[in-house]
Formats: sequence, structure tokens, C-alpha cells
Amino acid sequence: MRTILIIIGLTLFCYIGMAKAEEPRAGFVKNVSGQAFIERNNVTMPANVNDRLIEKDTLLTGRNGSMGIILQDNSVMSIGSDTRLVISKFLFEPSDAKLSFTAQVKKGTVVYLTGLIAKLNRRGVRFETPTTVCGVRGTHFAIKVTDPSGDVKTLLPKIMQ
Repeated sequence: MRTILIIIGLTLFCYIGMAKAEEPRAGFVKNVSGQAFIERNNVTMPANVNDRLIEKDTLLTGRNGSMGIILQDNSVMSIGSDTRLVISKFLFEPSDAKLSFTAQVKKGTVVYLTGLIAKLNRRGVRFETPTTVCGVRGTHFAIKVTDPSGDVKTLLPKIMQ
């Protein structure tokens, strides 16, 4: 009986390890203030310090919220209040020259300080807004996207409405 339990335990451990390997980490939450959330696979959860971020995550902040993010390439992002940002693509494998980061700023304010991806691949960083695309030509920039409808409900998760 003990042998069977050990085999089952090892099998579960291997499956958990493979599941984590399939979701490479894009970065982590450095700090949080006020209403801040991470939406992953249509599930919204409160953002906490040290929460890991992966590709396709949506970062949300409320009227009094903000978030600080550090990406794997040492890029730093500050996300202001009433913001919705999607990490569309994140690939950081310098040994294989696979370097790419794309974010969609749907609404709100984002300040970005470049890391290794921008230094090693000038065309590797891209920020998309509803009306324009921003590439990196320097070391830092800020983007503010306003919502022409003024409807905050499109930004906030259902748990905040």
C-alpha cells in the first residue's frame, strides 16, 4: 500500500512540474496599491505582491489602484489607476535570440522602463493602443489611453461593479 501511495505522489509531482513548465513566467508583481487585479483564463483574482505573471494575463486597476511590475528581462512597468493592460506576448530566451514583448493598453496609464529585450532587440518591444502602436526608441516612456465613452464598467472586473 505504501509503495502505491509513493508512486501516486511522484506521478502527481511530475504532472504539476510539467504544468508549470508550460507557462513560462513573464514577470511578477512588485507592489500593489488599492484595487488591482490579474485576469487569467477568464478568472479575475486580486493582485498581490510577488504574484507571477504569464503571457495573456490582463492587469486591471480601479479608480484608486496602481501596480508595479518587473518583467523577466528586468523591464519595469508602473500601471496607474483605471487601467487595463494585456500581456499579449512575452518571450525571453536570450541564448536562442528569442526576445519579444507586446502589450495592449486598452485604457489607462502605463510607464515603462526598458530591460534587456529592448537593448538586445530594438524591434522586440511593442505597445498597442486602440488607435496606435508604440515601439521603443529610448529607455523609458509613458502612455495614457483615455476611454472615449467614459464607461468605467468596461474596465473593472465584475467583482468591483
